[in-house]
Amino acid sequence: MELIDLVLQGIKKFVQSQKIPFKPGLNLIFGGNESGKSTLFNCLQELLFPTQSLEEDWISWKGGEQSRAGLTFKQGEIFYRVFKDFSQNRISLSRKPPGTDKFERLSTEPTEIVSILAEELNLPGYEDYKTLFLESRLWLPSHTGIEPPKPVPSKEKVPAQSPPGNLGGTNVPGFGMPGYPGMAPPGYGYPGMPMAPGFSSPGYMGMPGMPGMPVAPGMGASGYMGMPGLGMPGGEMLGEDDGMSWEEKEKRLEKLKAELGRVKEVEELHFELDGYQAKVFELQKEKEKVLSIDKELKELEEGLSKYRFFTNLPENIDQRIAQYNSLESNRGKELEGIDEKMADLDAELRALEAEPKFYQRLTFKIGLGLLVVGILGIIVSSFLELKWLSTIGVLIAPALLLLGITLWQFLNQEGKKGELRTNLKNLEEQRRRVIKEYEVKGALVKKLLEKTDCSDTEELNEMLNNYRELEARRDELSRKKKELLLELDWERLNKEEAELKGKISELETKLKKFAGIGLDINEMRREIETLERSLERARQLGLIAKKEEAGVSELKVEPGKTQVVSALDRSELFFWERIFDSGARLLGVEVEQLWSQTLGRANLYLQTLSGKRYLEINKREKKLFVRRSEVEKELELNEAGTKSFDLVFFSLKFALLELVLQKYPLPMILDDPYVLLDENSAVAVGKILKRLSANSQVVLFSSQRLFAREASQALALS
Repeated sequence: MELIDLVLQGIKKFVQSQKIPFKPGLNLIFGGNESGKSTLFNCLQELLFPTQSLEEDWISWKGGEQSRAGLTFKQGEIFYRVFKDFSQNRISLSRKPPGTDKFERLSTEPTEIVSILAEELNLPGYEDYKTLFLESRLWLPSHTGIEPPKPVPSKEKVPAQSPPGNLGGTNVPGFGMPGYPGMAPPGYGYPGMPMAPGFSSPGYMGMPGMPGMPVAPGMGASGYMGMPGLGMPGGEMLGEDDGMSWEEKEKRLEKLKAELGRVKEVEELHFELDGYQAKVFELQKEKEKVLSIDKELKELEEGLSKYRFFTNLPENIDQRIAQYNSLESNRGKELEGIDEKMADLDAELRALEAEPKFYQRLTFKIGLGLLVVGILGIIVSSFLELKWLSTIGVLIAPALLLLGITLWQFLNQEGKKGELRTNLKNLEEQRRRVIKEYEVKGALVKKLLEKTDCSDTEELNEMLNNYRELEARRDELSRKKKELLLELDWERLNKEEAELKGKISELETKLKKFAGIGLDINEMRREIETLERSLERARQLGLIAKKEEAGVSELKVEPGKTQVVSALDRSELFFWERIFDSGARLLGVEVEQLWSQTLGRANLYLQTLSGKRYLEINKREKKLFVRRSEVEKELELNEAGTKSFDLVFFSLKFALLELVLQKYPLPMILDDPYVLLDENSAVAVGKILKRLSANSQVVLFSSQRLFAREASQALALS
């Protein structure tokens, strides 16, 4: 037997549809506290053993239209599916033989489903399966203790008035009341009296009572007036305390049988409805791939909207951000160089401007004086005819030379001033250009810093990288969505889903016609069986006339489909006795023989799990002993400490499973039973489970990740 997948929706914390696939080998389903591990564990039990009520309320506390689960598994080439609707308390078993595409329904009755699985899958009874193939941390000896629980006394109804002679004695066999010591069990009359019809004790013929005599409470026959609380075997099956007469019960039985056909029709409609809903569920699972992408895309768009200022950025934005911190220092250095040059030029210009003006220069004055003297000498000599005065005219030549030199120097200085002024103007222009250039370079980054409230460029870079990651994820999802839409044929899925929902709507409309039926088919069948047993018992007791042909229930389980159950009272067994009781029954051997076959392997497991702190296990009578390596004498198990309880339990169970799995390769389902083990022991358990999973599938729900290294498949519950 191999589990394929578990699909559930609206089950406790699993509000949305969830599919848990299983593979051959060791399957690890990892999750922390309150992640749903125990819910999945119990759900698997509920589907494999539908007659076992493990949970009072499966329906999700968060509400929802559906609360259902389906388990698919196979035996050889035959696939089976158990589907249960918890909101309507309906279950069905379907089978898909090899070469077919559809599942055919086998049964909708829990008892019959259990019988079919027992027959076709060789599935043992729940108690044996639970003892050997299931495990929970809440079932471990360290949690429950090693002593068998004390039997809980049954809560019997005590009559309002005790019968005379009730001195607190024990119940007389066959009676629902105590009797006096030595009272003959059970009956009325003397020993050897012939058996009255329907009684397990002697009495006179026709003993059920005289006409008009009142019925004793809890008794299927009449008693004397005032007779308190006397009971008898079979009386509790009559159900005469429900306020219905025998005629009313017969009418009720006929009415129920008549309505059974209508209920079966309702069941057929529900089964067809479940089939359509399952198909819709599968389609929605397919569409969920696209819808989940849409949901993530929506979340990404909301996230990207926070970074809207990062859209349409230049390609060199990274370079600008990287240079932003050095912009101020670079600008300062560049402006400082320009300012130094301007200062030098300005100083030189000021020095030139500080020079005397053209007409204030000494050379100009000397040249001008010589020129005037020379000219005057020539003029005077011509009037006075003094020849020696004419020689003074020679001074004109040096005067002109001096004036020329002065003029050249003046013009040269003016040209230099003009050049300096031009250079200063160019430097000022260059300075303004540098300032503007750096302002442009840093303006975008500065604006981004202001909009994002980032304190520095490092934080801005981190935000920009986040934006790019979101954008890349969005592009990837958009591409994946396009591929999925083509792969799934989105239009076909929508059309098929609409058609199925239309059929579902039609079926729901038909079901409204049967709204008056209050019982489901299982409740109706149980009531029919109860009424038939009660009426048949009443006929045997002569309370009503016998019919030539008594009504036969339609619900008898076929012979051979009931599961074998233990003849022992398992509540009185120690944990090791329960393990070997189940193992011996499944393997068809004696318990002591099984002990001798497995004890050697169990000791090896114990040494491995305990790091050779414990060496061996011994059993004497109903006690278990362990021998520790540092202590020569053996210790009784209850003296060795609670940690040793689990180590011994695991060792015995692993050793026994080596034998059982050869004949019963059934899935082992474990609910975090190894959570209290230390790391070394847990690693050893992982290797053991991997070895056992070679013969049988293992499903481990665990809060420990270290088992993943040995797992064939590891899944995580969010």
